[in-house]
Amino acid sequence: MRSPARLLRRPEAALFVLILAAYSYFYQAGGWNQNSRFDLTRAIVEDGSSKIDRFRKNTGDLARRGDHYYCEKAPAVSWLGVPAYASVHALAGPPDRDDIDRAAYLTTLWAVALPSALAVLALAFLLGALGLSAPVRIGGAAAYGLATLAFPYSTLFYGEQLCAALLLFGSALLVQAERSGQRPARLFAAGLLLGAAVLADFPAVLAVAPLTIYAGMRLRTWPMLVCFLAGGAVMAAVLLIHNAVVFGGPFTLPYEYSLMRYRHEGVFMGIGAPSATALWHITLSSYRGLLFSAPWLLLALPGAVRLIRRPDTRPLAIVCATIAVLFLCMNMSLVDPLGGWGMGPRFLSPALPFWAVLACGVFLPAERPVRPLLRRAVIAVSAAAALYSAALMLIGTAVKPEVDIAIRHPFGDYLVPRFVRGELSVSTQGIDMVNLPRNAPEKAWNLGELVGLPGLWSLLPLALIAAGCVAWLVLIERRAERGASS
Repeated sequence: MRSPARLLRRPEAALFVLILAAYSYFYQAGGWNQNSRFDLTRAIVEDGSSKIDRFRKNTGDLARRGDHYYCEKAPAVSWLGVPAYASVHALAGPPDRDDIDRAAYLTTLWAVALPSALAVLALAFLLGALGLSAPVRIGGAAAYGLATLAFPYSTLFYGEQLCAALLLFGSALLVQAERSGQRPARLFAAGLLLGAAVLADFPAVLAVAPLTIYAGMRLRTWPMLVCFLAGGAVMAAVLLIHNAVVFGGPFTLPYEYSLMRYRHEGVFMGIGAPSATALWHITLSSYRGLLFSAPWLLLALPGAVRLIRRPDTRPLAIVCATIAVLFLCMNMSLVDPLGGWGMGPRFLSPALPFWAVLACGVFLPAERPVRPLLRRAVIAVSAAAALYSAALMLIGTAVKPEVDIAIRHPFGDYLVPRFVRGELSVSTQGIDMVNLPRNAPEKAWNLGELVGLPGLWSLLPLALIAAGCVAWLVLIERRAERGASS
């Protein structure tokens, strides 16, 4: 067992502190999506039921079956929030309106922020398994954690980011089992985690299917594959039982009873024909384009080429590319491709770790000598793009990730101007409120504001923590360099 002092000398320790500090620094308050999920958590703890009848007036994201109302979302994030909310409930009793937002913050911290921060370490492991150097794998993992939509959605009680975390955990365990020992327990856990990802966000099947094919091709014996599949089967059984008990049939999803009209349009549950306009909006457009706010992910194209060319990295690269393409196809085929208010295409969030793997493929050790000037130029451009993306993600997270869909340019017209003016944490909708009340006090906050720091000064503690973590990483890297040269 590693000593605490030895763990502190690992770059992953500094990375984890940095990411968790960023994710736990912000509380975004309420909205239809998170209110619906949190209602289920409350109903389980307070009523011992999946019916959210008592709380239904605070959200429009509802499923109605008979005379009862239910959360219309995949249930895993609500279930995972139960221990945290139950602890608050047991210690302090049922929270009143003044306390409910703090209870929701602690629940979000436990069920979304913490697993998302741990998942960044899983991504660092995957990058290391591809043969990337320590600076690249730590830098690439940090870029994913802070310079993509993973940042804002790790501060929201949504299911997409928990789904991304579970996919990363399952993928890392699968690759670890393949490369360092195919242990039955490890493979069972990998299947269990990948199956749980579907319980967090139903479109996760688009990632689980390629990963299952990968497992079938890479695991050397049938017993090991059976262990992997058994883990997934357990989660499938949980989902089928939940559907049968709550919605009347094992294959009946909550969307069938959704009160949102989008869920009843298209060919299946809101999925219709692919749209080139939707593809533009979710990728390059300043409206909600993923690559507009995170241009460093464009490295996924040349990175994929490099990874696929090498026989040892080709299988995993093909899986990552397949997942990225499948999620793009799904998102561009949705009747509501943006999924409501936001600063980017949240439906792509579960695929972003796999985009990040491909993007970091650019930094694979070259088989032929590369001119130092060219290498430095690639590093400089990539770092600049990642820093630009991180700045936009911080701005959006600090102000309000859920930007009204009517705002055509969320960063240029809304987020950046408000950030410059020091207008942070502007959401006035609480976790128990149905809409944004006019002239109401702000319900969102960050930890700096809680101790009385105003405006942009409220980000100073986070900046100091970030600076300390960067210095920590630099010291670790210098120690490693001295050890290598001695």
